[in-house]
Amino acid sequence: MIDVKTGFLLWVIQAGTLAILLIAIWLHGREQRHFLWFGIGFAAHATGLGLVGGRGDIPDFVSIHVANVTSLLAFGCWAGAISALDRRQPPLLAWLPPLVWIGCNLVPEVRDTFYLRVATHNLGATVGFMFLAFLIMRASFSSPRYRQMLAVVWSIQALSSISFCVFVLFDKPRNFQADIIGLWMGTVALIGFITAIIILAKMLMDRSEERLQALVRTDPLTGVLNRRGFTEAYQRLQDAAPLPGIGLLIFDLDHFKQVNDDHGHQVGDMVLQEFSNLCRSLLPQRAAFARTGGEEFAAVLAISEPRDAALFAETVRLALAERVISTEAQDLRITTSVGIAVSPLSRAGLEQLMTDADAALYASKERGRNRTSVKSGSRIMTVPPTGSGKADRDVDGRVDRQVAILKRIAAVATSLDE
Repeated sequence: MIDVKTGFLLWVIQAGTLAILLIAIWLHGREQRHFLWFGIGFAAHATGLGLVGGRGDIPDFVSIHVANVTSLLAFGCWAGAISALDRRQPPLLAWLPPLVWIGCNLVPEVRDTFYLRVATHNLGATVGFMFLAFLIMRASFSSPRYRQMLAVVWSIQALSSISFCVFVLFDKPRNFQADIIGLWMGTVALIGFITAIIILAKMLMDRSEERLQALVRTDPLTGVLNRRGFTEAYQRLQDAAPLPGIGLLIFDLDHFKQVNDDHGHQVGDMVLQEFSNLCRSLLPQRAAFARTGGEEFAAVLAISEPRDAALFAETVRLALAERVISTEAQDLRITTSVGIAVSPLSRAGLEQLMTDADAALYASKERGRNRTSVKSGSRIMTVPPTGSGKADRDVDGRVDRQVAILKRIAAVATSLDE
């Protein structure tokens, strides 16, 4: 059987190597903060164990108090990693384990007695493992199966730590050499440590695969779906939509080339991002939105009747016309032309809908831009009609968004019912 110092050394090498690897991964993708949290946690764990293993060769204060506080700080870092994966702020209670050590060691008898310090460390570890198990069970990333497995491992480690805490309180060992059970408990802890790392590695690999798949299906500039992602979203919507119809909308930003020519591509990119954010904020449930070309976007909606699609289009059109996009040079106002194709769900085909929506979009542009046209059957209806470009303005000449939307709803309903 290996001696205590050798065991500490092996554990330090393992945790330290893992810390270096995780921090190196974070340096290549700094938006993935969970790698940094995990790396710092394993670095703290390795440092604390290394200092404990140096007992007799370094000052007692460092090998006892600094070592144990540093080791227990790892639980807060690991909790921060889980919170980062779950897109939450790290809870303050995550830092309770080192506070348990500090608080208990304010009592002179605990501070000066070996077995009481060992019990205190294991009490802090128990709190840390229980909190990690709690956090992973309430998390939403990865699969429930892996989260439950990890919660079980950490719960077993918490049970092991509290059992060891109770044992040393009764056995009262005077040093590590006298603590025979501690070697077995250390073996259990090491097995749990390795098992938790394996499960976490699998969870992180799955998450990385999900992120890669998302990148393949997402437009990098705006963050919305690209053509591939839109095609897949359309298929899912067609398979799952509880409503009888489906509507496909194509948006084209009016005179966008002039924006790029006059203000530069950076401003043009800002316009595309603003429009994407606007559409996503207004997108109803059972719908998908994508950038399908330079300044061209598409949306697909599950609808009960054609006017539902027209209502969404008009809401977006009017909201965009009302929005002021601030740039360093000047404020911009942008409009969009919209083409809509609708079809019963049972006969909906993406290619035909795209063709029909393109025809409706062409009608919107031909009739003055900043309009919505709907192709239903062989007819193409446009609102507002040609020559009514000022119909959105009230008597004071200001855009009244709510009144304008109500006017458009009435116009769409009348046109589609004719």
